[in-house]
Amino acid sequence: MAATYDVQTYLLDKANIETTVNRLTINVDLEEWDNLISQVYAPEVVIDFTSLSGGKPHVTTNEAWVKGLLRKMKGFDSAQHIVTNLVIELPQPIKGARRPNKCIVHAQVNGHMFRRAAKGGPMIHNGGRYVLELVRLPELEEKGENPWRVSKQAIFVVWDAGNTDVMSEYARL
Repeated sequence: MAATYDVQTYLLDKANIETTVNRLTINVDLEEWDNLISQVYAPEVVIDFTSLSGGKPHVTTNEAWVKGLLRKMKGFDSAQHIVTNLVIELPQPIKGARRPNKCIVHAQVNGHMFRRAAKGGPMIHNGGRYVLELVRLPELEEKGENPWRVSKQAIFVVWDAGNTDVMSEYARL
């Protein structure tokens, strides 16, 4: 990439960041677990799902996080997550600006989880916000790949509707 932070680099970074965020939800729903490791998460990631499932934020590896997420998602027959309204915080490429190595993304997210065996109905929906930190990994960029990876994922649940028993398997794991 260019040594200066020009408009072309700025626009490519925004497109790559948006692609990474979109890959997060689509790969979960398609159960493309290896893609979450290779295309979405940084090698070390901070996970903050306290709004959804309690506990504390924790630092883990991308492989350990995806392995745990896989176990939790197996509690559903299917799921659909929709992420939208991405606000990508990157500096404008004015003269003398340095290219950032990290950025923050705010996004709205909706989740629809389905479990046939749930008592009281098979569906729950929830909505809220992601606050994501992404880092740029130069070694990926040198290989011609999208260099942006999620290094922190926080979810803030704003609402939910439907049968909470759908989430009981998720909560147990």
